[in-house]
Amino acid sequence: MTMSGLIYPEESKTLLGLAIQLHNELGCGFKEKVYQDAFEVLLQENKIPYEREKHITVVYHGVELGHDFYYDFLCYDKIGVELKACNDITGEFQSQLINYLHVGNHQLGLLLNFGAESLGYKWIPNKPDYKRQK
Repeated sequence: MTMSGLIYPEESKTLLGLAIQLHNELGCGFKEKVYQDAFEVLLQENKIPYEREKHITVVYHGVELGHDFYYDFLCYDKIGVELKACNDITGEFQSQLINYLHVGNHQLGLLLNFGAESLGYKWIPNKPDYKRQK
């Protein structure tokens, strides 16, 4: 998915730019929490509105299930961001973000992977016909 095809192109461009900056400056090899902390510094420096570890509740048949789910960041009150530090972005990570988008009723997610020599990223739209990956 290209930047021009995203529903929030300006915000998306800004967030991806910050992720690229972070990866260029720190490289790969740190634990996920280091990238989360550093990404938060960049969000603050650039005055990007965000919530860290934004809580998401699952409601099923009108009953709130007692499980806790959290975006790493919810930026601009509309883009869910998940950071990873692993070899590759897997279907499991994509499914996690898809589920968060559905439950949180947000339209766009950004999955970032800082664990490889090149920054890995994937834009994930919340589409009603999106099938959860197994």
